[in-house]
Amino acid sequence: MPRILLVEDDAPLQQAIADMLGVEQYDTRVCADGEEAIFLATTGFYDLILLDVMLPATDGYSVAKTIRQQKIMTPIIMITARDRVDDRVHGLDTGADDYLVKPFAFTELLARIRAHLRRTTGEFQEADSLEFENLRYRIASRELSIGATNIRLAPKEAILVELFLRYPRIVLTRQQLMDRLWGDESDILDNTLEAHISRLRKRIVSAGGPDITAVRGLGYRLDKQHSQ
Repeated sequence: MPRILLVEDDAPLQQAIADMLGVEQYDTRVCADGEEAIFLATTGFYDLILLDVMLPATDGYSVAKTIRQQKIMTPIIMITARDRVDDRVHGLDTGADDYLVKPFAFTELLARIRAHLRRTTGEFQEADSLEFENLRYRIASRELSIGATNIRLAPKEAILVELFLRYPRIVLTRQQLMDRLWGDESDILDNTLEAHISRLRKRIVSAGGPDITAVRGLGYRLDKQHSQ
């Protein structure tokens, strides 16, 4: 199980990322300031560090520089709202291996984590199936089973199922879902997403599976078993 050090002082974001990493079965240690990050990174072993730039007392640039001065070569992904080219260059020059600008899609962050772990550990292997309560989704064949019932999924439904099963009980924002389903297409209406989710929800719930609930003003999440 890869170990990740998450350094983020925004409490809600820290919790959201930690929850996501937990779902992906990463062993995650969290902290909220630069000095503690330096202590943890230089006294413990981690496979990867997620490092915010704007931190109390000691900023992320200084943390990365200090870690590298200690000859610690753990991959560092900087996560920050500072998106100027000069900021990105400075982050990479101080020791970061990658630079992700907020707001970002969790799917992109996970993809970058997997990429760096593949390079450094060679131990990462994608799961062949995802499970939650009585749902089981086989990634390669895109087969969804709910107990003994098998459901054939349309392409967009398969994408949604995989996302919800990767992050059960975590709210996925409308924008995250829209980006994953349609990418840069700008002419997709909001109710198109609602229609896809509504149809998928009815199919899962009618077969006795867990519910996909709307979280007002935020997005959707795969939640508890639906009450019949």
